[in-house]
Amino acid sequence: MEETDLRTSELQEISHPPVMEHISAFSPSGSATFEQCPKQWYFKYVAKLPDPKGEDAVLGTFTHSVLELLLQEPADNRTKAKAKAIAREIWPEVENDPDFIALSLSDVEALEFRKRSWTAIEGLWELEHPQSVEVASTELEVKVELSSIPFRGFIDRVEREDGGLVITDYKSGKAPSKRFEDDKLQQVLLYAAALEQLDGHRPKRARLLFLNNRDKSNSQNRRVVEVEVTEKNLTQATKKFKRNWEELNAACTSGTFHAKPQILCKWCSFLQNCPQGQEWVSPSR
Repeated sequence: MEETDLRTSELQEISHPPVMEHISAFSPSGSATFEQCPKQWYFKYVAKLPDPKGEDAVLGTFTHSVLELLLQEPADNRTKAKAKAIAREIWPEVENDPDFIALSLSDVEALEFRKRSWTAIEGLWELEHPQSVEVASTELEVKVELSSIPFRGFIDRVEREDGGLVITDYKSGKAPSKRFEDDKLQQVLLYAAALEQLDGHRPKRARLLFLNNRDKSNSQNRRVVEVEVTEKNLTQATKKFKRNWEELNAACTSGTFHAKPQILCKWCSFLQNCPQGQEWVSPSR
């Protein structure tokens, strides 16, 4: 017990040893995590503290897997019936996955999980006709030097459209409000920049499909968030990515990873190791 307490105490300190050797590549998600909170990035990628997936994250992984396999089928086979068959086929893998087991769902809760998953999967047909999509690749790993940064990312889907490429990323949650759309599009714009770096062809569009966003009463809560890929927005996205990389390098060199207390601290997996976050969530009086 004392050993555990000592480790927790050490992790609560603001300063840590230089850790640049831990970084082999920088991903859009890693960049977003560091921007949100450098200390959270340290806990996740260097200290590697337990970071259990919540129910929504596990559901998202299952949904992505079904759609990935569905879009690998010949166009005529991409039906709801085929999606259900794929979901049934891979469900045993989900049940045996440690992340799913860790949720400790009752039989009733597991059934509700499957219903929610199917709602998200079925949501694809409300956004597009899968049979008409000309798929170029699914779950494409991209590793390039992007603005001299070792970039790595996984693109859910790349499709051909009118002689160009479109990058599509699935989201199993609800769409963001208008004011947060640019932040959400940062990820797919970085994918577009990386793909252009890889093969010299700039994608036409980048888009997010929010599969589970069914609040029809909110006219601003759109389910497809997309942007035309331009020199301007690619430059903006890569500049932000590079700024985060440079700030990460500085933090690694100094060994200092500051916390950024905010509303998201309430849902952070590492809250118990972060006194700044704890103080923000439950201010001492």
